[in-house]
Amino acid sequence: MKNTRLTSILSSSLIVGALTIGSLVSPQFSSAQSPTPVAEVNIPFDFQTPTQNLPAGHYRVDVESNHLILLQGNGSAKGFVVTSDVINNRTPVRGTMVFARYGDKYYLRQIWTAGNPVGIECPKSRAEKKTMQAMQASLNQDQGPVELALNVVATH
Repeated sequence: MKNTRLTSILSSSLIVGALTIGSLVSPQFSSAQSPTPVAEVNIPFDFQTPTQNLPAGHYRVDVESNHLILLQGNGSAKGFVVTSDVINNRTPVRGTMVFARYGDKYYLRQIWTAGNPVGIECPKSRAEKKTMQAMQASLNQDQGPVELALNVVATH
């Protein structure tokens, strides 16, 4: 009798857990199928996201889900970036894309939209951490953030 009751409780818990996970994943999956355009930006230098290198060029920034964006450039240049939220004490007046610069290497760090104190931030990749350490060791002064203005995409 106790085994049957325990099995029933465990089965119910597994079903409730699966339904909860399914309800959390479904909205994100459905929104991933219809991205929301945020902005366009002209990036005049090659840059790196946490997972790949992308060439200089004109990019469209699309929100795929809460913490996933798509950077879509000319031709086959595109990349997905997993992000997390970051809060600014001052609400930005204009949208910007912020890059960390170490010598001639640029790493995507943050994206801010005008009028929103909550932006998105990219985690530092291993490559960026290694570059940071190398630059700090050489005391090279050619480093620091670079901000590019975002152009808002008109919705139809």
